[in-house]
Amino acid sequence: MSGNDVSRLPEKGHVREALGCQRGRKNGFVRGYCVMAEVDGARERSAIGQLVIHRGVSIVGAVTLQGQVFIEGSIEGEVRCTGLRIAERGEVGGLIVADKVVVLGEVSGSIYAREIVLAAGCAVEGEIYHHKLILEEGCFFEGQSRRYGDPLKIAPLPMEDEPAEASFA
Repeated sequence: MSGNDVSRLPEKGHVREALGCQRGRKNGFVRGYCVMAEVDGARERSAIGQLVIHRGVSIVGAVTLQGQVFIEGSIEGEVRCTGLRIAERGEVGGLIVADKVVVLGEVSGSIYAREIVLAAGCAVEGEIYHHKLILEEGCFFEGQSRRYGDPLKIAPLPMEDEPAEASFA
C-alpha cells in the first residue's frame, strides 16, 4: 500500500480486511482484520507533552519540557518542566525548575517551584525556593528553605549550550 492510497484504510468503527506483517509466512504477510475504535484522540489530547525517564536510564545534561516529567531513572544536570514527579528510586543531581515538584526519591541540588511536596521516605539535600511547601512525616531534608511569592521568577536562566571539546588520548 502506498503512502497516498487511503482507499484501503478502514473507516472508524468498521471492520475491513487488512494486511499484517508476520515473519515466516508466504511473502512475509498474513491476512487479518483491523478494527478502528470511535476515539478521536487528537482532539482530547493536549498539546503539552509528558516524558517518562524509566529506571536504568541516566541522563547527563539538561531536560526541558513544556509538560509533565516522571523520573524513575537518574538525571545529572538540569530539569525544567511544568510538573515533576521523582519516583522512589529516581534521582536528580542539579537544578530543578517547575510549577509543581513531588519528590519520593532523591534530590541533590536546588529546587525552584511554586509547590513542593517532600513525601515520606524521600531524601533532599540543597536549597529549595517555594511558595508552598509540604513536608510529609518521614521525609529527609537538609539544606535551606526560602519562601517567595513566585520562585520561578528568581530561578537561574537555562544552561547555555557550550561547544563540545574533543579529547584524544
